[in-house]
Amino acid sequence: MKHAVIITAYKDYPMLHRLVQRLDPTFFKPFIHVDLRSAAIGPRELADLKSLGCTVSKIYRVRWGSFTHLQAILHLMRDASAVGGFDYFHLISGQDYPVKTVDEFRRQCDGRIFGLCGPLSDEPAFIKDRYELRDPFAPILLSAPLPAMGRLYQAVDRPSRALQRRLGLRRKEFGPYRYLYKGVVWSSFPAWVATRIISDPVAEQFMKAIRTTIVAEEVFFASYFMNTPELREIAVNDDLRYTEWSRRHGATPPAVLDESDANAVLSSRALFARKMNSRTSAALLDQIDARLST
Repeated sequence: MKHAVIITAYKDYPMLHRLVQRLDPTFFKPFIHVDLRSAAIGPRELADLKSLGCTVSKIYRVRWGSFTHLQAILHLMRDASAVGGFDYFHLISGQDYPVKTVDEFRRQCDGRIFGLCGPLSDEPAFIKDRYELRDPFAPILLSAPLPAMGRLYQAVDRPSRALQRRLGLRRKEFGPYRYLYKGVVWSSFPAWVATRIISDPVAEQFMKAIRTTIVAEEVFFASYFMNTPELREIAVNDDLRYTEWSRRHGATPPAVLDESDANAVLSSRALFARKMNSRTSAALLDQIDARLST
């Protein structure tokens, strides 16, 4: 049994390096995509990651909300599927960290899909707007190389959405689906589910339908799982990630975890904790390492 760890990263190389070193290479295989815009993770760092046994790519510019984040994740899933020999896939960021032993990963990863999700209809209006209103500028401007394109996107996005609301131009269907589900992209699922996602024409059709949205990854996996009867049957509304949804250390939610979270993190049933950084979370990371090493 071996697990593929799908990681998207863009900053704080010491944190990413520590994460990779924590993953037991006899059980985990990391597949990492680094944001093409990242100056913090350059050629030297990429070579270092490869020397640690990671499969690494740096292809897509990944601004917040851009469709390219979903493309990067699926690219890594294809790479992992091509390698083969995995039982489970875990989607995490470079600011996440494993908090359980390999034996616990084996025990908890029992063939089910683990992720948080709920109907889009239950979300607040501003979240619904991300998907029910078309965003034709996002695919071009959010993946453009010039930083000014991001500012241009901010300038045209709000008027475009306001006009669509005024004209009642909300979407009622999304490719093969009428109902969307929204969840956190960070999830765990059997390898055969990953193979199905990257080869299913229905998933491809759905991807095209949500290309003109922002934060597409938060509806792609959840909607695919919940609209596919055999996958819905094995889906659990638990992402097995310890997350603190508050504002701390100057970061937008979720909070950057620190030593004060140690008891909660280590007593949870989570497989991973998020989010961390190499400075604020250093003492917490030391406690996790000490626990996992005993």
